[in-house]
Amino acid sequence: MRWFLGLAMVLLLAATNLRSVPARAELTPNEVGVIAMARSDQSQRLAKHYAEARGIPPSQIFLLRGRPGETMSRADWEEEVRPALRAWLHEVGRQEKIRCLVTCWDVPLRIASRSKDAPVVAARQEYLARSRASLIVRFSEVLRSVDSLAPGGQAPERAALKGGAEVGTLTAQFDAALKAAQERINGLKSEDEKRQGGAVLERAFVVGGGIGGLLQLVTRGGATDRLAPEATLQLERLKGQLQGLTDGVQALGVLPDTVARDVQNLKLILKTAGLIGAVRWIDDQQDLLKKNATQASFDSELSLVWWPDYSLFGWQPNLLYYRYGNLPTGDLKTLMVSRLEAPTFELAENLIDTAIATEKTGLRGKVYLDARGMKSDPKTAKPGDYSTYDQSLRDLAERLRKHTKLEVVLDDEAKLFQEGDCPEAALYCGWYSLAKYVDAFDWRPGAVGYHLASSEATTLRKPGSKVWCKAMLEDGICATMGPVFEPYLASFPLPDDFFSLLLTGQYTLAEAYYRSQPFNSWAMVLVGDPLYNPFKNQPLLAEDALPERMKKMAEVLGSGRD
Repeated sequence: MRWFLGLAMVLLLAATNLRSVPARAELTPNEVGVIAMARSDQSQRLAKHYAEARGIPPSQIFLLRGRPGETMSRADWEEEVRPALRAWLHEVGRQEKIRCLVTCWDVPLRIASRSKDAPVVAARQEYLARSRASLIVRFSEVLRSVDSLAPGGQAPERAALKGGAEVGTLTAQFDAALKAAQERINGLKSEDEKRQGGAVLERAFVVGGGIGGLLQLVTRGGATDRLAPEATLQLERLKGQLQGLTDGVQALGVLPDTVARDVQNLKLILKTAGLIGAVRWIDDQQDLLKKNATQASFDSELSLVWWPDYSLFGWQPNLLYYRYGNLPTGDLKTLMVSRLEAPTFELAENLIDTAIATEKTGLRGKVYLDARGMKSDPKTAKPGDYSTYDQSLRDLAERLRKHTKLEVVLDDEAKLFQEGDCPEAALYCGWYSLAKYVDAFDWRPGAVGYHLASSEATTLRKPGSKVWCKAMLEDGICATMGPVFEPYLASFPLPDDFFSLLLTGQYTLAEAYYRSQPFNSWAMVLVGDPLYNPFKNQPLLAEDALPERMKKMAEVLGSGRD
């Protein structure tokens, strides 16, 4: 469902005639804004230190009001923080200039789920419950009309449907009623009565199953090539009508969840999927409201600070992701966001100083990739499959061995690297040890790495926590990434994508991350200096050695460089 909604947004953008935002690379200090907490002296100290170290104008530091801490309420974000940030960005041309924001020590790490008693939730729950009950009544009427298609008007006995009837029950009763009615119609002797009964049955079928159900019935068995020309033309018209209605549903799906959106959605779904499809859709919406997956990492939500309101359930597409190409995005500007935070304030400062020092000499050391031996079939693999990510680790190892002089250590067994296995670690990616860091690494200054596992950035500072992001920062890594809650694997950049971009020296940390991760308004957080480019002065991978799927992006972005 979340991937479908994200794809729907992309399709919607591609179908609109909006101005295209030029693709650019080479993020500069003048394009960076810094966010610190007004009630935290350390947060302001870190912001000032970063701005001075990178030459960012002091006017591009924003002091955020509110209480320091790891979690911010959804209401505070929507009612106070987001409007304040927009107002600040509007001032003195910051909106046009700033492409990246940096969140500093004490800026909240996550935004909590929306309150279940929020007015919009209560209004939707009431509307959906009322609409479902009404649809059940209408469905019962359709069943009665089908049951009446009998010699002498003798309708079969049928128990009344309850308001909470499940979709499976509706489908079973509908199919049985249609089958019985068809048998009764076939038993009629009058051809005129047969035609009249068939017409009633067809109308009932469309009301119950929609245009989509009718098309499935007509095309079942692959006999459409034997249809008469008039019937073929009508079939194509129905397909076009269904596609238009489906596009409308997709477009509505990315809008904020409100009763107004539900009203429009229900109208379209009644046509595409009928009463049964509409009840199923309502059940899905009620399930989404119950699960309330409206939380996000603060930084990921911040990426969409310029977007108009959108659905909070699940994720939104990251329009900087290379797979979306150079789509026209209009005013849907996406900001890159990275975080300067670590288990101690001193370590947070070191993220800045170490990054700058490493850029001068170049990052040197070994590459450690911890796969698990899962075989992947490109013909059947799907985005987010475990085997896809495991294969990406092997693909990266092969790419680096073929095109660079880096020493690459690939472990393709289920067991993880163990203590002492990874000296001189410069780059790392692997999995899967949930919230239990394995201290196998002697990190080189400026090292970059991440661990593919759930919730590895639930905290960056809690004493005693062994989640990987926090523990790696504590152990000396300079840049990492991870989720603040269960992200689903597809939220991570593919290792072969992210590290290949970084090794070209053409992309800063923030650019390599945002060009390779697919979702915003979701779980992931990038930790490190966004301007950090450890291979800028000594690139280790040529752009023509990037994965084939990324080369077109590199050509587009390269055309915009000086």
